[in-house]
Amino acid sequence: MTHLKHTILSVFMLLALVPAAMAQGSLTEPYEGTVHDYTCDGITPGVDYVFFVASNIDGSGVLDDATTTEFDFLGDVSGEVDTDGLATATIQWNNGAAANIYYLWLEATASSGCSNTIRLEITPQYPGFDLMAENVPVDNTISCPATDSQDGFVAEADLYSAGATKLEFRVARQNGTENPMAVGSTYSWSFIPQLMVDPDLGLDNVIITVEGANSGELTADGANRYTVNGDDDEVIVTVSIQNAPGYDLDVTLQLSGQEESDTNLTDSNPANDAATHTIQIMPLIEGMGGV
Repeated sequence: MTHLKHTILSVFMLLALVPAAMAQGSLTEPYEGTVHDYTCDGITPGVDYVFFVASNIDGSGVLDDATTTEFDFLGDVSGEVDTDGLATATIQWNNGAAANIYYLWLEATASSGCSNTIRLEITPQYPGFDLMAENVPVDNTISCPATDSQDGFVAEADLYSAGATKLEFRVARQNGTENPMAVGSTYSWSFIPQLMVDPDLGLDNVIITVEGANSGELTADGANRYTVNGDDDEVIVTVSIQNAPGYDLDVTLQLSGQEESDTNLTDSNPANDAATHTIQIMPLIEGMGGV
């Protein structure tokens, strides 16, 4: 789409740009992946208006959102100002937008052909939304196998069972987006946990529960995705690892598909998406007998 820039003439009062909705970041520093409404007020009713984005401060480098992948206009960007004196453009800031500075312009043109403009400098930011996995407590990275009867360990020779070890991992959310429809709350978030054990001996290793203080015990959907209430900044993932005498077992909780609801923000730091706990070797005992 192409926009013509007219000579600026002060024929009505200077416009004000104000945010119409909250999202992660701010109006002038939006996070990649978020959508913002940009509204001008005090415009003379009946005049024509058009929004456009330029790459430079004088507005000459007009960007076409059909070919510029870093942002998209959602809905109309031009029209006639109604009696309320408002004009609004909705912009989605996409991946890569944080590498540039943009200038959002509004141009209003009267029937005389005279026009007036206003601009807003926008510096998109790399999203801060992040989900991280860690041990509970965080420094609990190594342990002996559990040998309590409550964990299935049976010492009797004719009934011997090595039992299982329960471990807890924390999945913590950082930089959640405030939900404008529920002051003090944030949008919900979700993730897909994968439990990996090395070496993989084909034993019965499972995620038992995923639980949040406000969300309660969660149930995965068909894609094994858990959705967490926005009031929770963390959930505890409890796993059961079948003991394997004779082996060290490296148990890893790996996160994938991290996403925040409504904003569709994805994870910003893949370096903290996994946590590993080592269950140390348990001596082998093959049986007991005698004469």
